[in-house]
Amino acid sequence: MEKTVVDALAKKVAAGEPVALVSVISNSGSSPAKCGAMMLVDGKGETCGTVGGGSLEHQVVAEAGECIRLGVSKEIDYSLTESGGLGMTCGGRVHFLIKVFSSQPRLIIVGGGHVGMELYKQGLLQGYRVEILDDRETIATKERFPEAAHIVCGDPVTELAGYPLADNCFVTIATHSHDLDKLALAAVAESDAAYIGMIGSSKKIRTTIDYLLAQGIAREKIEKLFTPMGLNVATIEPKEIAVAIISEILLMKNNGSPEHMKVVKKVKI
Repeated sequence: MEKTVVDALAKKVAAGEPVALVSVISNSGSSPAKCGAMMLVDGKGETCGTVGGGSLEHQVVAEAGECIRLGVSKEIDYSLTESGGLGMTCGGRVHFLIKVFSSQPRLIIVGGGHVGMELYKQGLLQGYRVEILDDRETIATKERFPEAAHIVCGDPVTELAGYPLADNCFVTIATHSHDLDKLALAAVAESDAAYIGMIGSSKKIRTTIDYLLAQGIAREKIEKLFTPMGLNVATIEPKEIAVAIISEILLMKNNGSPEHMKVVKKVKI
């Protein structure tokens, strides 16, 4: 059973799926959970292995699901008495460790030009799985992006229509064409990606928003888009633009605030 759980864990982690490994790290008295027992729980609540079954396991699966959602590990203790909240009368006590293996954040760069190249570098520095989409054969190459996890050479709009996007995905759009940017944004605007941004001038953004509305995309979805993307800290240099965009992504990913740390820490002078 242990090998089955470990093998399943390895496969899930390799596939980039967020999972939680639940382990019994101690127990006392009478309990269905034995010390050392392990169970794998995925984001859908599906399990591999067991830590005793019954209402105790059901509660632990729920706790593991919440840990996966929040991306945090925790220890949790259960009393298996009538007053313990689980309706059990074993009389024992069980201590669990819920270890979360979060999925690697994915940076999907649509457009591998000057800004795309700098975003690629920044994404690698931050530990993202970097993916490149571009329709130019001279751009979408392993030679240009040697450490990219995935490179697609094709029409970004067509590719994005069926592209797997989840809440660990951060999409940046900066292609060689205004129309292509607009169409690419429309293709992902209603996806579950955590961040969707597009580069552009005020005029371009206005035109794009009008297009999205005309396509029937909900205003609530459009309001969540980051366009133009990036914080207001850069010049026109691609390196600085990339830093501004990555900073905005970090702001959203970490629920941060665009403030000076000396203000946040309330440093007195």
